[in-house]
Amino acid sequence: MEETKEIIKFDSTAHTGDERQSRNEKQTSADHAKNGELRYYGVRGMMMTPLAMCDKLDRMFGSGSEAIVHYMQFESGRCTFDTMVENNPTKSREEVLRLLVELQPWMGWGCVSLTILRAEPPMVDIVVKNPPVKCLKGSQKQIIGSFWAGVLSRYFNQQLVSKNFDYDAKKDEFRCTSTV
Repeated sequence: MEETKEIIKFDSTAHTGDERQSRNEKQTSADHAKNGELRYYGVRGMMMTPLAMCDKLDRMFGSGSEAIVHYMQFESGRCTFDTMVENNPTKSREEVLRLLVELQPWMGWGCVSLTILRAEPPMVDIVVKNPPVKCLKGSQKQIIGSFWAGVLSRYFNQQLVSKNFDYDAKKDEFRCTSTV
């Protein structure tokens, strides 16, 4: 088997400050209160509790809920990345991916680390410290992996899926791999 080496690493734990962002790129708290929206790099965010939604879907649809959550989160990731690219034409796709990773702690999704192990075919290791998902039951395990599969599918311009889900309670760390 060919040895893989790290190509690119994006890590939200390394830089979570907003000193590199202009006022137009990331609104301040005062802006949020005035116009009633949370917007980062042209993407509107909303506060929600996805775990409660997953629990309800699991009760209603059983194992079929995993497919529902996967497709919802995949589309969310895909659309988020596309909107960020569209609204930030002076930034490269790599810069946009880095910004999205850096935003994750601000959005309540934990501290994300993406390591692109290889570009062709794509393989990305995804690690989230203090994730909102602290188990692998039902559709909840799809929330993080499917979002990043959508983002990375757009980044690499080919369909990726996330697999090999793991949660380590001692480290409080969710992990999966996105690949073709």
